[in-house]
Amino acid sequence: MRPTSPWLAAALLTLACVLAGCYPGPEKLGELTRTSMQQRFRSDPQFKDSGAEVVRVQVTGGGDKRFEAVASVLHAGRTYEVPITILIDGINLEWLADPAAFSFLSAGKPTAQAAIPR
Repeated sequence: MRPTSPWLAAALLTLACVLAGCYPGPEKLGELTRTSMQQRFRSDPQFKDSGAEVVRVQVTGGGDKRFEAVASVLHAGRTYEVPITILIDGINLEWLADPAAFSFLSAGKPTAQAAIPR
């Protein structure tokens, strides 16, 4: 038997909160965002070979539908703290980060224009 996928679990939890007329608390919101980020790192061609692991997402402020948070991302033995914004409307959850926030994931990878030593 296969365990429930993270997306299905997140969708069911979000649906339950909507039906109950509530938003998830900060801890649950952080966990839902962590799951979403990790799924993105596993599926996005830009990040999937980076080996990055989202260890934790801690909501630091905000309210209503917009929250500020810090994601702890483990990469190459080091943990990076990345500020993110979480948007939630009761059904959808979206997280946003500065375009260069994950530049550490590609550090050390050769670019297409880099000369290959022989």
